[in-house]
Amino acid sequence: MDLSASTSKGTTSGETTDTTISTTQVRIDDAERWVQLQFTWSGKPYTLDVADSDRVFDLKATLHAMTRVPPERQKILGLVKGKLPPDQGRIVDLRLVTGKKFTLVGTPEGDEIKDPHQLEFLPDVVNDLDVDLTDDIAASAAYRNDQRNIRKVKEATAKLEVNIIHPLRHGKKLLVLDIDFTILDTKPLTSGSLPPAECARPRLHEFLEAVYPHYDICIWSQTSWIWLETKLVELGMVGSDRNYQLSFGKLV
Repeated sequence: MDLSASTSKGTTSGETTDTTISTTQVRIDDAERWVQLQFTWSGKPYTLDVADSDRVFDLKATLHAMTRVPPERQKILGLVKGKLPPDQGRIVDLRLVTGKKFTLVGTPEGDEIKDPHQLEFLPDVVNDLDVDLTDDIAASAAYRNDQRNIRKVKEATAKLEVNIIHPLRHGKKLLVLDIDFTILDTKPLTSGSLPPAECARPRLHEFLEAVYPHYDICIWSQTSWIWLETKLVELGMVGSDRNYQLSFGKLV
C-alpha cells in the first residue's frame, strides 16, 4: 500500500503551494491492480494507493500511519455504501475506482481527553492478533502464498531496522522477546512511580542467564531505537555485568 499526504498553504500573493509527503512503495508485481483514493481528515486532503490484494485492515493501518488515528477509532465515511466490511475483507471486493473520495473521522493518538481518575482502568494493549493457522495446513499454505502477504513481507523487509548489540553466535537458536508489557511493566517505568528494577518481570535476568547458553537473544519493539536502548539500559539488560548478552534489537 502506497500513501501520500497533500496540503495547500496560502502565500502572500494569493497563490497556493502544494506540499506532498510520500513513502517508497515496494511492489512485487507491477501487473497487480492499484487504485488511488482521496480522503479528507481534519480539513486536510490526502491521497493513498491500495492494491486489489490488500485487505480492509491494510487500509486502516495506512490511515493510522498517515493520521495517527488508530483503527479502533476510525470512522470511514463514503467509501462504500452501508457498513464497511470486516478487516479481513479484500479491497477488490469493494469495487473501488481511482479517484474515489471518502472522509475519515477520528481522534489521533495523544490528543485524547482522559479523565485522570480513570487512567488506571484503561487497557494496556488492544488485541490485534491474527488467526492461528498452525493446525490447518491448507490454510497455512494459502496464507504463505497469498499475493498480498508476500508483498507485505517485502515491504516490511525493506523498512526493517536491526541494531546489532553483540555478534550472533554460530549454531545458536534465536529467542525473540517483546519488551513493553511483556518483560517490562512500562507504565510505572515511564511515569517514574517505580524504580526500573521493580518494573522488570520477576527473575528476568535469571531467566536470560539460563537460556543464553542455548539461544541468542533479540528484543522486539515498536518504539524508536533511542527509547528501546534507554529501557534496556535502565533494566540493566545492556551495559551490566550479567552472564548474558543481547544480540540485537528489532524495530518495526
